[in-house]
Amino acid sequence: MTASVNGPAVFLDNFAIKDLAKGDPDRRARFIATLNRGVDVMFSVSNAAELSGPQGSSFIAIRKFLDEIDTHWFPVEFNPHECIKREQQRQHLPFFCERLLKTFIAERMRRSPEIKMADLPASLPSDFFRLGHFMDWLAPQRNGIIDGKREMGLNLRNDIMAHWAEHRKNPGWLDANLPELPFTVDRPATYVYGNLLRLLVREAKGRVIMPNDGIDFAQAVIGTAYANVATLDKHWKRRVETILPVPNRLARIYYQPELDKMVRDIERSLDNASLARGRTLCSFS
Repeated sequence: MTASVNGPAVFLDNFAIKDLAKGDPDRRARFIATLNRGVDVMFSVSNAAELSGPQGSSFIAIRKFLDEIDTHWFPVEFNPHECIKREQQRQHLPFFCERLLKTFIAERMRRSPEIKMADLPASLPSDFFRLGHFMDWLAPQRNGIIDGKREMGLNLRNDIMAHWAEHRKNPGWLDANLPELPFTVDRPATYVYGNLLRLLVREAKGRVIMPNDGIDFAQAVIGTAYANVATLDKHWKRRVETILPVPNRLARIYYQPELDKMVRDIERSLDNASLARGRTLCSFS
């Protein structure tokens, strides 16, 4: 079995998933249409933890939207440290969460006696990899995922405040210990992480680092480094664009009021075939 991205990769923050699911029906339909033209959605467990929380009509709308994404998605790591380690080891596709997909496949097959091992892959249902099924599988793990996000946030806050304390005592500490990194195409997460962390340390004066900043920071790194198009909130969009070289091969960032523009730009890019970037993600045997 081979999974691949045949066109642009889009990272959707949770606000974007919610707005696309519950907002303008025409925009939603147009976005789904781009998936059928080759766009793939980058999805992580950090998305799943929050999206499995809403109930009632809100949950129904989100779940229906995720089912419309169908199989046009792939799982990504939500811990940038893991991606950076893989970049240093020059591993292929450091952002792809192969472990998560393998676990999902094994569990679904265990609960699906109608799937015959001898007839794989023909015996797999056509909706086997539908994103809604993946969400259902992750939903019981929501509390553990939230705990992991909280721990990541606390670790980031502690790191930033410790770095800021050193920077405050010695203005030369930042350049010596967190120097500005040059952009290289084979280590995009290393570049974004290092320079974004450096910016956060400089911003820390007079600003409280909240625990939720940890997962926001992680999503900003993963989305910016590996997607063609990414959505982030206004403050993280501003931070990311502060550190980007121009021109660059990193994601184009959109925030909440720009979702209409994002869909138009994706449509235009598909028409021009300017964002196509095929990748073979993984093979299982």
